[in-house]
Amino acid sequence: MKTILKIIKITLISAFVLTACPVNAFAEVSNFTKVNEYTGNFTDIKDTDWFKEDVISSFETGLLKGKETNTFDPYGNLTLAEAITLAARVNNIYNGNSSPIENNNITGPWYQPYVDYAVENGLMMEGEFRDFEKIASRAEVAYVFCNTLGKENLYNINNITSIPDVDKDTLYHEEIFTLYNSGIVAGSDKYGTFNPDSFITRAEASAIVNRVADEEKRISARLVNDKDHVLINEIDGFTVTSFSPDEQYIASQMIKGKYIINLNGHKLFDEKDTRNERVESLKDFILSANIQNPLILGVDSFVYNDVSQLLTVNYTYDLEEKKVIQDAVKEKVEEIAGEILKPGMSYIEREIAINNYLVSSIEYDKEAADQLIKYGKVDEKYYNSFNAYGALIEGIAVCEGYSEAFKLLCDRAGIDCIIVTGELDGVGHAWNRVRINDKWYDVDVTNNDKEEMANSHINIPMAISDQYLREDSYYITDDNFGELERGTSEQYEYYNYMGKYVEKDNIYDYILENIKKYDYVTFRTSSDYTMDSLKKTLNRVLNNISGRSSLTYITNVGVVYVESKR
Repeated sequence: MKTILKIIKITLISAFVLTACPVNAFAEVSNFTKVNEYTGNFTDIKDTDWFKEDVISSFETGLLKGKETNTFDPYGNLTLAEAITLAARVNNIYNGNSSPIENNNITGPWYQPYVDYAVENGLMMEGEFRDFEKIASRAEVAYVFCNTLGKENLYNINNITSIPDVDKDTLYHEEIFTLYNSGIVAGSDKYGTFNPDSFITRAEASAIVNRVADEEKRISARLVNDKDHVLINEIDGFTVTSFSPDEQYIASQMIKGKYIINLNGHKLFDEKDTRNERVESLKDFILSANIQNPLILGVDSFVYNDVSQLLTVNYTYDLEEKKVIQDAVKEKVEEIAGEILKPGMSYIEREIAINNYLVSSIEYDKEAADQLIKYGKVDEKYYNSFNAYGALIEGIAVCEGYSEAFKLLCDRAGIDCIIVTGELDGVGHAWNRVRINDKWYDVDVTNNDKEEMANSHINIPMAISDQYLREDSYYITDDNFGELERGTSEQYEYYNYMGKYVEKDNIYDYILENIKKYDYVTFRTSSDYTMDSLKKTLNRVLNNISGRSSLTYITNVGVVYVESKR
């Protein structure tokens, strides 16, 4: 439902002028024990260095040593021999071997036993490298460390399909993408630039080994695609979602509760726009920012002066009230994330965990929904049912509260997510859209909160979603929203993902087997499976099962629920 708090009054004053692994199958993170004590050993490591804790941790676990007695040389480069040695040490400890790798060949190079270990344990192929004393490239380091963990044991915590300077022709591109998606590396900028042919520093190496050794240190990364219309960035402690840099600026100021926002330097309008076109453009910026950012809270109206280019925003909460609510919601999000988001979860597993938490902890506020449908407004006591505070803290909400709560938890989990408004069965509705492999799929948590048809609206592709969800044009900023590429694959849809998709020819056997065991069954099949076909199948089941008096059923766009009564 659209809340009355989202219907913003607009005033333009007369000055407006037309001018790599779940815990590894063969290893334990706990094997990385403290063997050294760091007491400020390295004089070239400062308190302000981003890598300080990584250097200390890698030193204390015995993985990296100093270059000299009192120096670490954080900006020095690794040779290939040093990179392989480091990877071998990690693998050796990770596999529970307490004894160090020994050099029994005193006549050979110092690194030979580490190279031999790496080959024997699958860290690298024999003959892969010839010159071990050259400086290692970042791509080569990715290759060695990816194989250190074993590809079959790396698990995805990210959903990265595009890196600016890595493609299928890049040497070791598969290993590079594996490390990005497992949270071992994240690139050198917000776009995820990897620089595969450049060199890696000892400080960067310390960060890599720590993320390998401790899965809780791995990075949930969201990269910025400069060709994408959706911007999801951290700004001043808040996740800000927008469809353009100008909208991002407005949203970030509104989240902070700014009453006066200076828009000088922001190109909001085309010089040829009429007054009405300018009004609509500005309204789009405000409405889009307000809907996509649940922590903006209570925008009531705004006034814009086209001469001074100052935007005045009026809120239903004062700044102190807003901060209290924001802090409570942010704290609750952290609490929930700590409870449901576990190391080793894939991108989609995290999404399902968020959905399952919300449907088990929120009650749908039918009274608020009915009042809004009947009167077009609601009593003040229902206001929180239309926001994330009501959903997450009070545990009661309508669809808008569900979708805002899902959005905030997805932001926390590193899942790209937006809020969509429109209609379901002719009634105003709000749901979500998530990005999977650069395409957008619909998630309707409100309608997943049904016992009989549980989770029937997770990662629904466009062809199915558009049969019952009607997206509106309540806000479209520069048409960016409508240009997002919708997903068409069913492989990420909940029942497909959980192995509960049943081909039409197998439905009879599937229902019969499960009804005998559990008295009920839910599954997905082709969306063109007709009601007549289901009735005929259920008659066959009833005729071939004993002790059942009847079968009841519900079906919706391919999802089927059947329950038997004894």
